[in-house]
Amino acid sequence: MLNITLRRFEAFLSIVETGSFAAAADLLGIAQPSVSAHVAALEKQLGGAVFDRRKGRKPVLTELGRTMVSHARELLADVSDMQADLSIVRANAGERVVFSCQRSLANFVLRKPITEFAVGHPDIHLVVSVGKQEDVIEEVRDGRADLGCFLSNTEIRGLRSEVIGRQPLVLVVSADNPLAGRRKVSPKEVQKHGFVAPPPSSLFGRAIAKLLADVGITEMRTVAQATEYSFLRELVAAGLGISCSPATSVSVDVAAGNLAVIDLDAPPLSIDIRLVTSPSRAATPATQKFSRFLSKTVQSR
Repeated sequence: MLNITLRRFEAFLSIVETGSFAAAADLLGIAQPSVSAHVAALEKQLGGAVFDRRKGRKPVLTELGRTMVSHARELLADVSDMQADLSIVRANAGERVVFSCQRSLANFVLRKPITEFAVGHPDIHLVVSVGKQEDVIEEVRDGRADLGCFLSNTEIRGLRSEVIGRQPLVLVVSADNPLAGRRKVSPKEVQKHGFVAPPPSSLFGRAIAKLLADVGITEMRTVAQATEYSFLRELVAAGLGISCSPATSVSVDVAAGNLAVIDLDAPPLSIDIRLVTSPSRAATPATQKFSRFLSKTVQSR
């Protein structure tokens, strides 16, 4: 029976997500030899190499490594969920914060900070509601949520908002797309291809369309729509079209070679991460504490 520590899985996934042992060490706050030691111990327990390592090249996942990625992610996610659930059970009923969050932020950018806060503040009962940007706005306006968070470069009427960070956006295609690997692809050439995008009627869809128009992609032809990243990823990886996505959400697939980032000949794309509250709802000390924690954590990463 395998007795693999969570730290070894964490080191393994950090290399997958960052693309190098050195970057993984920086992410985890440990020395690079420690990362190498964790991987060596993992490979010894698994009975084979998880990375193809060659001098001067980024580590590439082996077949065994690719098999382990999904298992490692699922295991660490289960541990995070367990920690959060235990914190909720221990929480005092009087200290309760309902947090509504856009799905792409909750699943990627804020997953660890949310769990860290819940584990570190067992006196606060944290309730997380995940959905579309429209859901977040409605829940904060209606008073069902104390605090909301979503991606937007514009203020939302009737809500107080604070920008706590920026999320880079990238254009990604399948690894065998003709635009993959090319340097300085012009916006005019990009718009000849179809896009896999969020519904154009959605707030996030309109924000993406505006950002692309600002850099010269004025005619975005949508060939498929997806609101969940798992579906969007499959459609793009299958070669159906281009996606404009938060860099954090596609980083693992790019590192694994499933997707490729287009080198767009234009200024970098980015979108604000906003915390929103209702001006008619007084923030409790617990809500203020959580808000400050998210702001500080996001800005430091």
